[in-house]
Parts: sequence; C-alpha cells; structure tokens
Amino acid sequence: MKRYLYVLCTILAVCLFACSGDKREAQVTQPPPPVPAVKKAEEIQPVVLKEEKKRPEYTVSGSRDPFQPFEISSPSELARTREGDTITDPLQKLSLSQVEVVGIITGKQNRALVQETSGMGYIINEGTLIGENSGIVTKITLNGVTIKQHFKDYMGRVNTREIVLSLRKGEGDL
Repeated sequence: MKRYLYVLCTILAVCLFACSGDKREAQVTQPPPPVPAVKKAEEIQPVVLKEEKKRPEYTVSGSRDPFQPFEISSPSELARTREGDTITDPLQKLSLSQVEVVGIITGKQNRALVQETSGMGYIINEGTLIGENSGIVTKITLNGVTIKQHFKDYMGRVNTREIVLSLRKGEGDL
C-alpha cells in the first residue's frame, strides 16, 4: 500500500510541476511571429479597377414608345394639312359613305358616336375633321351630324357643301 501511495504522490508532483512552470517557459521560448518585409515603392503596383459595362438604353424601333404620351393634335393643326401632306387621323382617310352615326351624346357639348364599315367606332364633337375632302363637323343635333366639306370641281373652283349624317333608327322605332 505504501507503494501505491508513493506512485500517486510522484505523479501528482510531476503534474503540478509541469502545469505551473511550463506555461511561462512555453510562451517565452516560442519565436515571435515573422514581420512582413516592407516592399519598396517601386515594387508596389497600382490597383486596377475594372469598369462596369454600361447597359444599353431603351431604344424604340418599329413601334410607338409605350412610355411616351399620345400626341393629340388640335383641329386647327389638322385643318392645315394640304394635298401633299400625309394624313394621320384615320377619320380623314374615310369617305363619308363609309361612316354612319350610331349614337348622340348630349350635355354641355354634344358629341356623336360614329362607326366605320369595319366596325371601328369614334367619338366626334364639333370641329372634328372627318372625310376625304377636308370635312369638318359643324353641328351635332339629336337627329344627326352636319358636316361641311370643301372640294374642287372639274374647273378647279372650290365649292362647299353640307352633308347631314342622320342617326339610324332602331328596329322598333318609327
């Protein structure tokens, strides 16, 4: 039993000695970390930043730009069109025989709903240009629409005529 006690004390003494004294010596005995070498100015190269490629801007080709508002011309600007100019208003490309009055809207300013033969409808008011011969809507009543047209006859004289497009009656109306 004495023998076991002796072995146990020896192990404890070695452990205490190893734990207490080795930490200081281990810290001191470790070599300091290496100091990075200072580069000379000529060895340092500048940092090159890559430029980001610019994205192409939105360009309109072949169609109307959806982010731009509609350009609506006033009737006075449209009246200035001459024979050589292009006509942009679809109502001016139609003859009056292709247009019929479908409805009248009354209020502060009377308006009329007209329909072309293909089924496309338009809302017109007084001053709207309509027809091939520079026709202009002069009056809208409950019975129809009056259009004033200027045209040249075979002698080259400018004549004026008024055409009344009457409102079509319903099936049961008299």
